Amino acid sequence: MKISLIIPIKNRANLIGETLDCIFNQTLLPFEVIVVDDGSEDELNTVIHSYGDKVTLLQNEGRGPGAARNTGLKKASGDFIKFFDSDDLMTKNMLEVQAKKLLESRKGYVTSPYFYAKKIDNNKWEPQDGAILNYNSFPIHKPLTYWMIKGLFITIPGMLFTKDFIASVGLWPEKMITSEDWAYLWRIAMIEPFPAHTNECAFLYRVHESQSTGSNLTERLRDKEKFEVLKEIYTSDIRSSSQFSFFDKVLFRNKFYQLARVTSDKEFKNELAQLFGKTQFVIWQYLRIQHKYGRLKTKTSWQPMHGVCSNKKQLETYLKMI
Repeated sequence: MKISLIIPIKNRANLIGETLDCIFNQTLLPFEVIVVDDGSEDELNTVIHSYGDKVTLLQNEGRGPGAARNTGLKKASGDFIKFFDSDDLMTKNMLEVQAKKLLESRKGYVTSPYFYAKKIDNNKWEPQDGAILNYNSFPIHKPLTYWMIKGLFITIPGMLFTKDFIASVGLWPEKMITSEDWAYLWRIAMIEPFPAHTNECAFLYRVHESQSTGSNLTERLRDKEKFEVLKEIYTSDIRSSSQFSFFDKVLFRNKFYQLARVTSDKEFKNELAQLFGKTQFVIWQYLRIQHKYGRLKTKTSWQPMHGVCSNKKQLETYLKMI
């Protein structure tokens, strides 16, 4: 089982070492680890070179995390692909468990749980909300696209793909710095709406100060990138498709309405406001009530579709395996 790990990075020399150590502590070692530098100005080269030929360091052929992943993908020669982040960690059995599940299921990809945690000293992690997300897969009576319309997002570093499946999905979008993962997940879901799932492993989504990929962008630019992603998906995949019901389409349009409500850029807010009428306000109120009920049901800030598990012992078990 040859697994290629692709890691985009920019200015995280202080974190990538811990991520690589975690990867090289896996019960099934990766076939290759490809780190793609997106213009770092720190000591990244020194850190990567300390791993010798275990890590391949490439320079990004474009700009941004999407382009960096594409640069790594063109180099990857494994039978399986995992896109990972330069600041996250995974349980030591993740590659082995996911590869085995993927072979058994004959699906194009497999998903696993994740949780947020912050490192408070050299040996201790502090979970941020006590919730393990995607512990249970989304309800399978509806496809992943349906749940994404309702607000679900499954993190891509928690997945493992067959290379053939990724070839069918195609390259990552390169015209944006943020929201590229949502756009890519949508394409994944359109091709395989019911992935395999296992909770025998998990990955730790690290919370830290320099976390956001788009932290150098203004709020207006981030919001406009998100708007362009949503608009392209709505125009190309949803608006004229019989695959999606009238209500699905109204719910998707509500994402534009929500964006108009939260953005602090008045000019952009006015541009978005011209696209909506009273119907979207009613839908927004309906979703507010539904989401409030969902949070009460899970006793967390997450909806039931996120497959929430709040078992502290399970969280401790995952942490011991990292």
